[in-house]
Amino acid sequence: MSAESTGPEAGPAPAILQEDRIPSAWLARLIGRALALYLRLVAATMRTSGPPVVQGQTIFAIWHESNLVAATAAYHLRSNKRVISFSTRGFRGIVMNTMLESMGSGVVALPEESNRAEAARLALEMARIGRLGESLVVSCDGPVGPYRIAKPGVLIVAREAGIPIQPWAVSIRPTWRLAGRWDRQLVPLPFCRMRVEEGQQIRIARREPVKPRLAELQATLEQVQQRADRRMERRKPLP
Repeated sequence: MSAESTGPEAGPAPAILQEDRIPSAWLARLIGRALALYLRLVAATMRTSGPPVVQGQTIFAIWHESNLVAATAAYHLRSNKRVISFSTRGFRGIVMNTMLESMGSGVVALPEESNRAEAARLALEMARIGRLGESLVVSCDGPVGPYRIAKPGVLIVAREAGIPIQPWAVSIRPTWRLAGRWDRQLVPLPFCRMRVEEGQQIRIARREPVKPRLAELQATLEQVQQRADRRMERRKPLP
């Protein structure tokens, strides 16, 4: 089932209406709710550093590895905690969808990677939601990689929504990575240290081709992640 609107001015449909019908969906939702409780615990106990983060409407551009840490940072640092993101379908997607909705956010479920026409339609759907005033987040190398290679989806969403892209990078200590995943997903721990860095905003004109801007997006994401990691390394451990 594809994403549906509940009215001409509606945001994304509830995630349950966008999910694949699988026998173990109940278990995925249970895990998703438990994961949301865990990230709330992390947000309540972590220590953050870095400049103030953007509070207005924007499109957060991150690497896929930062999905969990970025969700935690946004929940902790932003007054308006609601952001809308793309998600996958199936068991893992249901886990993430339930987690995000339990933290006050929303999702637009992606089709199979091979369905380019449907993916383009959902990029326009995400842009429509942005025009309603929602902040968005796009994992620029998702949903299946290659690792840290930016794709043009966020540029299309920004162009069609008329919203600036805010490159975001999160660095955490101690670092726990899921090495078996293609994205080497970062998992935040309770009482961790976290630093958020933001890059220069990227604006795309209404009819501007996005392909020439892809190298700029790639370079900006790399630079801001390197800066976050470097400044975290220089910071002395907190007592």
